[in-house]
Amino acid sequence: MRNQMTLARLIVREMQGSKVNTLLCFVVVTLAAGVFVAMTDINMASVDSTRVMMKNMGFNLLVTPQGVDPARYQALDFQDVDMPEEYVSKLSNNAVILAQHFVGKYQKTIELGGHTVVLTGVLAEVPRTGTEKTPMPTAYTVSRGQVFLGAAVARAMGKTAGDKVMLLGRPFDVGRVLDEIGVMPEDIRVYAHLHDVQELLGRPGRINAIDALACQCPAAAKDIVGLIRKSIQDVLPDVNAQPYQSILLARHEQRVLMHRLEMAALAIVILGSASALWGLTYQNVANRRHEIGVLRALGVADRKIYGVFLGKILAYGVTGAVLGCWLGRITSGWLSVTASPVVAPMNMLVCVAIVTPLACIVFGLPPIVSRLMQEPSDILGEGTT
Repeated sequence: MRNQMTLARLIVREMQGSKVNTLLCFVVVTLAAGVFVAMTDINMASVDSTRVMMKNMGFNLLVTPQGVDPARYQALDFQDVDMPEEYVSKLSNNAVILAQHFVGKYQKTIELGGHTVVLTGVLAEVPRTGTEKTPMPTAYTVSRGQVFLGAAVARAMGKTAGDKVMLLGRPFDVGRVLDEIGVMPEDIRVYAHLHDVQELLGRPGRINAIDALACQCPAAAKDIVGLIRKSIQDVLPDVNAQPYQSILLARHEQRVLMHRLEMAALAIVILGSASALWGLTYQNVANRRHEIGVLRALGVADRKIYGVFLGKILAYGVTGAVLGCWLGRITSGWLSVTASPVVAPMNMLVCVAIVTPLACIVFGLPPIVSRLMQEPSDILGEGTT
């Protein structure tokens, strides 16, 4: 008889004898794993969607030399304070700086054809070292001898792409007329290659501003503006770093909100699942108390009885976790908030598939231990008078 009472046979018989309980436990584990995967995928997609949206709004960090008067700067008086062009590479080559997408520029307010414009020399965007980023939509690459006209400038001067314009006594081809943004001074800018502007203004190797995109700060960070400024000024102590706070804080606060919602939802799922598994396991063990007493009275080792219930937990824990991961990934695709869904990496799914059964054991072990701590005679004597 004992040769037939293998652990695997006992596990199968236990699951057959408690079909409803096993099915309910399997459903709880599947739902818990599925909700976890779906919430993680949806949160990642939402954060990425916000990142793209904020990126399309343009740069959110301005780096200027020390000594610049902010009031005069806002009035488009950029003064004669500048800094070395190499500052762009110093920022981009620093891996720990909380910014990326660097564009050095030299800008000066001038008169062009009787109209006030902001002459802006730029080079191609420089990504942070070790990253491959799609250029910012407002990072223009202008060829030597060409200019890009802001919408208001082109309209006022009656210029279109292919025309010529005299800029400080030097002819340039109009390579492009930019779409109207509706924000000053963007619509009155005249973009040219940085080295052309440096030659026109007699400032070789100099820039007076760096546009950048501040990176994502940790959700727990309190003073993100201070963190970003410090990361810039640790590399370049003689500059000012001015984030555009409305854009920057909106992005950060959205990430914090999504993080908190995800944590709250996952806490509810974990607590609910833990309570359900504890209760179902307790009910299962209580319903099997007489069988447990008989097996122990026949000399079956406690470790084998433990193995029966733990084997059952592992069976529905593993299968429920795998199915839950699959259903969660499908659900997150249906509820995707982006055109190209962003999902958690495969190693996270593997982690969920491993951790979930272990968590099931932790939640289900206490009621099993409490029942097996009783003497067989006490168990068999329950309900007798």
